[in-house]
Amino acid sequence: VGFSIALVAPSSLAQSTVELGGSISMAEGDMGIEGISVSYNQDLVLAHGANSGIFLIDSNSPENNSHIEWSGDYSLLDSSFHPGGKTAIMVGEGGNVLRMTLANSSIEQAAGPSTFGDTLLTSVSWNSDGSWAYIGGEDGWIWRFRGTSDGGIEAIVLENRGDRVISGISCLRGHNICAITSTLGGIGIIDQEHGLHWIGGFGTPWVDIVCHSSEVPECVAISSDLTIASIVVVVSEPSETRVFDNDIVQLQGFVGAMTGIEAQSDGISLISLAPFGLIEHDKEAGKSFHWLDNIDAVEFDVEISDQRIVGTWGSGFFEGWLITDRGTLVSFGPVDQNEDNSMLEIWIGIIILGGATLLVASLMVSSSPKLSNWLTKRIGSEEERKDVLRKERRKSRKKGRA
Repeated sequence: VGFSIALVAPSSLAQSTVELGGSISMAEGDMGIEGISVSYNQDLVLAHGANSGIFLIDSNSPENNSHIEWSGDYSLLDSSFHPGGKTAIMVGEGGNVLRMTLANSSIEQAAGPSTFGDTLLTSVSWNSDGSWAYIGGEDGWIWRFRGTSDGGIEAIVLENRGDRVISGISCLRGHNICAITSTLGGIGIIDQEHGLHWIGGFGTPWVDIVCHSSEVPECVAISSDLTIASIVVVVSEPSETRVFDNDIVQLQGFVGAMTGIEAQSDGISLISLAPFGLIEHDKEAGKSFHWLDNIDAVEFDVEISDQRIVGTWGSGFFEGWLITDRGTLVSFGPVDQNEDNSMLEIWIGIIILGGATLLVASLMVSSSPKLSNWLTKRIGSEEERKDVLRKERRKSRKKGRA
């Protein structure tokens, strides 16, 4: 199978477009943050993770953050703000779904095992008009979900599901169309009538996806082996959307694994790397750029660089914040233009997939227990994922007793 690969000149290695600035710790110890979401008006960030830890963060002044109390002891893996701006939902371990009311930061159980069984729920996103949320989980399960006027809920399984973990869901604004990634199971499109259509990208370890709503509606999917797929959505007939060989590129010049992707601004995405690093992807240009290289992160702070980036958000041109799994917030901004006056492009050529990148990624994973555990939770078997979660809970409880 042919696909594209990024070629980088040796001089472009270890040169970052941005530099790290101040850092903030939301609490002492390891918070076990697993995911974040940003509100539609970009004012709030919702972070969540181990032991039902929930935090609300002011996106413009992250020092203003608060821990929201909830008595659960399960991991919360993904979240989504409702387009109406009044609520957000979180999903996670054991089929649990929580709803937050933003007016008073209250939490309630929206659904649980009686609806979703013991399914590990991994992904969630509201569609454009907020009429339905799509919730994905292990073994290919995916539901459309919403509350009802009488205080109940509706949860309906989508037909044509696969059998691999739903690793990411993202919806286009202005269109009730969503895109999903399934680990090794391919990329799918959910149309306005909740029909699920598999459109390509089979056999790749996809870990996340983000959709941009612009003149050309497009979604960008990433995999743990540095592969990127660009999906132009056929809005008039979503089922006709396809992922072709030349829509899939593999980047060179980076070491590690992609772990997440967020929209930074119109057409611009930031991709998180482990070990600690960032890539900018410009969908309009069809190119990717060095944003933050690991060596520069190490020079900034060795302890922080050993943490995993969970999410990012923008606060201005070339400016923004990132959050790590330990709950550390770090600002970034442009480097001194006298030192580095241009972004370093990754030009895209065409080659056949080789084993070198997979070998490097495998070595990185085997040398990092935290990265290995994270990847197991994203793309491992059901038993492997549950084993990791059990070990993490035991470790957390031991810390609590210490």
